[in-house]
Amino acid sequence: MSGAAFEETLFHRVRPSGRLVGAIPLGALAAAALAGYLLWNAIPVAVGFCVLPLLVWLFGQPRLLLLLLGLSVPITYSLTAGTSQVNVAPSDLLLVLAGALIVVHAVTHRTSVLRGSLRPVKYPVVQYSALLLLLTFVHFSSKDVLQTAQRFELFLLPLVIGAFAATTRRENALLVGYLISTTVLALVWPFANVLGQKNPVGQMIANAILLLVAVPDLRRYAMTAFVLVPGLILTGSRGAIGAAVVGVIAVLALQESRMRPLLTRVVVVASLALTTYAMLPVTLQDRLTTLSPGKGSQGAYALAIRRQYAADARQLIKNHPFLGVGVGNYETGSPADLTATTDPHDVLLLEAAEGGYAFAASFIALIAMTVIAVWRMKSLRLAPAAVGVLAATCVHGLVDVYWVRGTPLLGWLLVGMACGELARVQRGRSVDAVD
Repeated sequence: MSGAAFEETLFHRVRPSGRLVGAIPLGALAAAALAGYLLWNAIPVAVGFCVLPLLVWLFGQPRLLLLLLGLSVPITYSLTAGTSQVNVAPSDLLLVLAGALIVVHAVTHRTSVLRGSLRPVKYPVVQYSALLLLLTFVHFSSKDVLQTAQRFELFLLPLVIGAFAATTRRENALLVGYLISTTVLALVWPFANVLGQKNPVGQMIANAILLLVAVPDLRRYAMTAFVLVPGLILTGSRGAIGAAVVGVIAVLALQESRMRPLLTRVVVVASLALTTYAMLPVTLQDRLTTLSPGKGSQGAYALAIRRQYAADARQLIKNHPFLGVGVGNYETGSPADLTATTDPHDVLLLEAAEGGYAFAASFIALIAMTVIAVWRMKSLRLAPAAVGVLAATCVHGLVDVYWVRGTPLLGWLLVGMACGELARVQRGRSVDAVD
């Protein structure tokens, strides 16, 4: 059943009686009174009470919900900063809401539009998920459970939501929302760094550039490149810039047709990047071109700190080579020399520290097998973007934080979309064959 039919079934076939309609004003008045009382006594409860009707309404607007999800992904601010064991960004809430929508859709229709959609990536996802759950039982605590749940939310839930968006032909709403939000972020961030740390912000912008390059449907938004490309350079994130280059190469490698328009887009992006670099202050140019650790500049000192992060991580892995310390329990370094951290800024070292060498190997298998699976779909519209963004975020994750709010979401959403697009095409062919 189509998404439009779902909305009709879920919301419009139930006609309220006249008595119920007449009670609406009284109900609204009572709700307002209760909200006022809660606001006076407990602001968080009041906010939740007032937002709840909006969330219920969003269940009947899947396209709008996906648009809001796309808009929220680049917002990395945690709503629970300093008050919880896990960080919760706006995208986390919308991911959970979208997941609930998919569950409701499956229950009300006694079937799921996702049936078989994620089969191409079944093996890599299952093997990593199994080890993730095993680690939770080995290192069992409330913190481990919460951190494991969030890890699933950062890769498995986006896969499911992406597949749902593509099978119901709503994927463009999410991608456009992401592109719009990231363009605003690229425009504002140089003047308001409080919107996020440069490395995740840089990767968000790099991913948006890859969408412009890889997805032909987004060519009407091509002018955003004049904001995104300078915005990426101005973040000063060497990892994000390098990741964008890797992503573009991956997109070019997967492109089977229409190579000339793609090359034109790549040339435009490269020209904008070089022009922006030439106009940068010398200090920022030096930072971008500094690749050796040391103490002579800010860029060199940052690399020196990363080297110490890696050394501390290897020592921790040596002490816990088989079962690690558990997901979310990584902590090394000393505040005295500014090396205290909860992430070694290398996703492979983090995986090995959290769950041992087997867990690191499982993560490598997750990425490699997923890339191979999507590579086989390269004739599909979204496959190049999926491989490009997934590869870019993983490459950046080798020199920075990977499992963090927002960063891995778009890559896994796109992988889910590619799988959903394949399922949609195959179902169309089977219908044609029957006809």
